[in-house]
Amino acid sequence: MVKKLQTVGSLEPQVEVLINRINEVQQVHSLNVFPIFDEAKKKANEDLGEARTICEALQKELDSQTLRILRLYCQEKESEAQRKHTMLQECKERISALNLQIEEEKKKQRQLRLAFEEQLEDLMGQHKDLWDFHRPERLAREICTLDSSKEQLLKEEKLVEAKLEDVKQQLCSLCGAESPSTLDEGLFLRSQEAAATV
Repeated sequence: MVKKLQTVGSLEPQVEVLINRINEVQQVHSLNVFPIFDEAKKKANEDLGEARTICEALQKELDSQTLRILRLYCQEKESEAQRKHTMLQECKERISALNLQIEEEKKKQRQLRLAFEEQLEDLMGQHKDLWDFHRPERLAREICTLDSSKEQLLKEEKLVEAKLEDVKQQLCSLCGAESPSTLDEGLFLRSQEAAATV
């Protein structure tokens, strides 16, 4: 093929350069330089294996560092969550205590209000009773009742006095010449008052 290319006289200089390169490659091939490439390939494979080993070791170390960092991160998050949980529990306890105090205060206020309402109701009842007692029409009725009782007592007293006078006259007629003063003394001595003084 090279010979055919060389026989062509109208080829460009670039083609001649290409032909020279091909000749060089053929010479290298004829000199059997492939063992050098094999050695280089072997060396390259060894380097590649070593590089892979180093890469794997670095990857393991990186994974270990990453795992350690992740563990620390998780521990921090867990501690923070525990702290927040503790704070939340304390807040709940404080809220429960405050609610209990509020309920106790409400109960106390309710008891005070009931006591006040009872006292107010009692006072209103007393006031109503006093008002009913001191109303003019009630007082007028009471006065009328007292006047009527007074008149009744006066009538009864007059009747009693009249009866006593009748009794005195009957006693005088029975006793004959005794004076009224002696009669009065006799009546007194026979009365319950005289018996009580003795």
